[in-house]
Amino acid sequence: MTFTCNICGVRNQVESFATEPATCPCGSNVRLRALIHLLSMELFGESVTLKDFPRLKSIRAIGMTDKESYSGLLAEKFDYTNTHYDREPRLDITEPHPLLAGTCDFILAADVLEHIAPPIGRALDELCRLLKPNGFLGVTIYCHPSDQMREHFPDLHEYRIVPLGSSNVLVNRRRDGTLEVRDDLVFHGGTGATLEMREFGVTALRAGLLAAGFKDVHLLTGDLREIGVVFDPDVSQPLIARKEPFAMDVSARRELVGQWRRQAAQIALAAQSRWVRLGRALGVGPAFLPPDGDGGST
Repeated sequence: MTFTCNICGVRNQVESFATEPATCPCGSNVRLRALIHLLSMELFGESVTLKDFPRLKSIRAIGMTDKESYSGLLAEKFDYTNTHYDREPRLDITEPHPLLAGTCDFILAADVLEHIAPPIGRALDELCRLLKPNGFLGVTIYCHPSDQMREHFPDLHEYRIVPLGSSNVLVNRRRDGTLEVRDDLVFHGGTGATLEMREFGVTALRAGLLAAGFKDVHLLTGDLREIGVVFDPDVSQPLIARKEPFAMDVSARRELVGQWRRQAAQIALAAQSRWVRLGRALGVGPAFLPPDGDGGST
């Protein structure tokens, strides 16, 4: 199967897709390409390769332990900060952040929600609070095919993960003071707090997002083979949770218009090049549209 990565733009050929392993030299996999597709559709109304996004520093965004395969490009395009739970720039989404409230156009959380300590509702509430009225949340998360919410540690309160022998155990003091020791722990790859706290079902996830204040939840369920998005039962569910339909503010629209004007001026200048004129005389090379859009073709 051949596809063009919608993060870096490289054309790839693979025999099969798997959930986690990268299938592009940039490090992207199915769920990350699906997330960037949803981001592009939400911002621009069409699927654009991330490296070709316009540079819009008026759009403010937060990533939550985003992968290097796309976090660097996002930082080039937007006023974007990739945050972490365990190091700077640090963001613990279970705590209130009054200075950030209502400041973000979008937040990305790729395979993060399953690692946040319970109750998960306080994290969803805070994510909603950080977004502007027209902001949105982009998520990937594994949802169990049974559609059942499975909270692994419902009584988690004061806890530590400690080594014991050749493995780790979780020691938890419940709110009533009793101790709990668990050794049935599942860790995911990566840095930070990667203990799996829960498995979502789609129904419970949607209900939790709506209860937090989001007005609409859109799940991507269909394959997009041209960009290397092919789902299987084990793939993380990509979705967008909206407060209201996204709309660029005046500053972002001005940036777009400014970029269009600069590019139109460059095209007009290039059209006057003597090499372009020579090419036209020989019947080769591009035919440029003038900035007013009359005549010619590109």
